Amino acid sequence: MAIFIEEKTDSGAVVNVVIWLTILAIISASIYYIFFKKPQLVEFTASASFKNIEQLSKISINSDKLINNQTFQTLKPYITVAEPDNFGNANPFLGS
Repeated sequence: MAIFIEEKTDSGAVVNVVIWLTILAIISASIYYIFFKKPQLVEFTASASFKNIEQLSKISINSDKLINNQTFQTLKPYITVAEPDNFGNANPFLGS
């Protein structure tokens, strides 16, 4: 009975190392971009029409004057308001 010692050359080991290095590089890049990279801030310049909003915010509206206005009174509601209905028993443990 003879014992043969044979040296195997495993080319799969090189592929495994390359795959692990790629995974490590992806994880490292993800950690860098999530935790350490400072995002660029978006500069916002307000347009001229945006400055009119300050004037609108200072307008005071008298709700009584609005509700009692004749034009407001002539408006018709086209949507009917649904009244709440009794759904089920007040106490579900009593039965029907």
